[in-house]
Amino acid sequence: MTLFKIFGSTFCELTGVLMLMPVLTVRLAERGESTWLIGVFGAALYVAIFAVTPFAARCTRRFGLRWIYILSGFSPLLGVAVLGFTEHSLAWLFAVTVMGVFGGLRWVTAEAYVAGAAPAARRGAVIGAFQTMVGACFVLGPLLLTLTGTAGAAPLVCAAALLLTGLLCLVGLVDLPVPPEEAAAGAFRRLQRERPVLLLAALIGGTLESGPATFLPVAALADGYSGRAAAALVAVLGVGGVVAQFPLGWLADRYPVQRLLWFCAWVALSAALLLLVDQQASVLLWAAAFLWGAAGAGIYTLTMVEVGRAYSGVALVGATAALVFAYAVGAALSPALMGLVMIWWPHSGFAAFMSAVAVAGLLVIPRTPGAGAARSPVAPAD
Repeated sequence: MTLFKIFGSTFCELTGVLMLMPVLTVRLAERGESTWLIGVFGAALYVAIFAVTPFAARCTRRFGLRWIYILSGFSPLLGVAVLGFTEHSLAWLFAVTVMGVFGGLRWVTAEAYVAGAAPAARRGAVIGAFQTMVGACFVLGPLLLTLTGTAGAAPLVCAAALLLTGLLCLVGLVDLPVPPEEAAAGAFRRLQRERPVLLLAALIGGTLESGPATFLPVAALADGYSGRAAAALVAVLGVGGVVAQFPLGWLADRYPVQRLLWFCAWVALSAALLLLVDQQASVLLWAAAFLWGAAGAGIYTLTMVEVGRAYSGVALVGATAALVFAYAVGAALSPALMGLVMIWWPHSGFAAFMSAVAVAGLLVIPRTPGAGAARSPVAPAD
């Protein structure tokens, strides 16, 4: 029942949050706010996530995984209240920052809960199913706004109903056992010492997803696509992530994760090489979007499977936080770096950058240790 509660709560809350952010952005734009201010709102969310993830293990050790997960589910309700009762930009920015702080804790604790509660023999499949569900939320949240609109109370009421339903799912949630000898100090850094290549793999996964999400529409418009078709490419990127994660998780229960990570890197490189050969071909652009979504999301899922096998308790929370941090760094850096490359090489820079990222993955992933190389899951963290 623990897994059902975590799946249900995460699904409802994440869908609600993914309604709130577009509502906020659209309302800022409709008010005529500058693009740099809108960018600040988007950055504030990720900066808050960066800031809090190193402390997730310490918070969990002090308050318990269950309470951190439950309390972090209340923060999006602040966003609903602020959007509903004030038009002040500073209040909105404060709400977004708070949502980022507690959203980062929610992200880490949800991943740790799923990895810790999943049966060992089916951990890959369970984590893959969870990541597939998360990917579906990124489609469903914005899709609901096509029904409610972004103006008025309707989207806020819908989001609030989802958030409250997510909290109700947690009634009776049990905590996961924490080995008594574990300490929170060093839990975030433990993965950096023991398996740093997993962090690099997670960073590459974030880069493979975030860069195309930002610049696929730009590349498509430059090639004469309509605005609607260019936007649809981003949806195809998401579909690739949704479709790939459960099969990869299922395979991770049967085959070495290192081999599957290697396969994902080759998939990403193949997609980039297709565009380097002929970016004008419509079929190739759509295929590349799907393959990059599958590869990027797949790499993150597989690294989470490895972490779930190797750690437990506070160490699992710390390792998960480190993965989330690395993924978010890649997701934040990728658009900025890709934008610079495309200034120098406007036609081939996009595909060239993605090729370089995939090659970096191929260079890093072969040195990823197998699950058996990890230390004992209950070894003390320093």
